[in-house]
Amino acid sequence: MALKSAPADTAVVRVTGEDAAAFLQGQCSADLRNTPLSDALWLNRKGRVLAHTVIAKEVDGSFLLLCPHLPAEELIAIVTANVIADDVVATDQSAQWQRAVVWGEISIEALAGVRVFSTERFGVPAWDVLAPAEAKLPWPTGEFAELDVIRISAGVPSVPADCGAHEFPQECGLDAWVSYTKGCYLGQEVMARIQSMGSLRRILRKVSGLVSVGQELKSPEGKVVGTVRSAAGDTGLALVSVDLPEGTSLVTDRGPVLLGVLALMPARA
Repeated sequence: MALKSAPADTAVVRVTGEDAAAFLQGQCSADLRNTPLSDALWLNRKGRVLAHTVIAKEVDGSFLLLCPHLPAEELIAIVTANVIADDVVATDQSAQWQRAVVWGEISIEALAGVRVFSTERFGVPAWDVLAPAEAKLPWPTGEFAELDVIRISAGVPSVPADCGAHEFPQECGLDAWVSYTKGCYLGQEVMARIQSMGSLRRILRKVSGLVSVGQELKSPEGKVVGTVRSAAGDTGLALVSVDLPEGTSLVTDRGPVLLGVLALMPARA
């Protein structure tokens, strides 16, 4: 697959200050130590998902946060909600960059002044790209809708479409973005309890049939057992009862829907 690019509304926030590293480590779900690039979830105290960011360590000791689904002001409010006496400053730098996502099966080439951050969240090799405002990106323009079809077909969950403020990361196959060993952070106690007890009631699965976002899935007896969260053609991702195995046929107002494999976010390469 040749490379394609699409403009993105990615929020770009820089976090600075002497306490930045310790503060971020104690707030997000990722272990930021010993890695230059991490995917991190921002959870509330009940362990539900508020935001996803890519976090890049910078050579000057600051951190660059990229958020594909929230405006910068909303991201800053989430990130800094628990700043009390910490030396931490979050600054919106979105306007300084031309922002895009590039995807395809071949490697991206280095370009002067252009920053690239690999991502696994689309089920195909892809990169978040920050370029100078005046730069002309060399890749043919594609559509995000095409990328979403690829993601759904690959069974890869998305924040917040499949996992948001009412879901635990583990319900939606986002375990790769949760550290169980780094120590305390917001929502960590809930994450540890889920890991040790396995007490989930719902799980995200691929589904096939005539599906649409928000569609209810019912048992043959008429009980609602799930909801479609993402859809593309005759494939979707649905949050369903954890007791329903792969191969289960469910009832909808548009015909039968077949449950497939569990949705899963690949670990960062």
